[in-house]
Amino acid sequence: MKQRTQTCDECESEYLASSSKMVNLCPECAHCLYGYENCPHQMKNGICINCLYNGKSPKFIARLKDSK
Repeated sequence: MKQRTQTCDECESEYLASSSKMVNLCPECAHCLYGYENCPHQMKNGICINCLYNGKSPKFIARLKDSK
């Protein structure tokens, strides 16, 4: 069974819909913006095998990460 993918409204990364607590945000952006639990990323060839996150972060999210 193929899992449904979505595109994050914030970073435009494709992600598995089932991996995020928010409908239009990948787990990374949902975590950075709203404090939801993040995916335990396991990167392989630049893609997380758990959620499909590709490591892209818009400047705003990158600044939030840097300030923590």
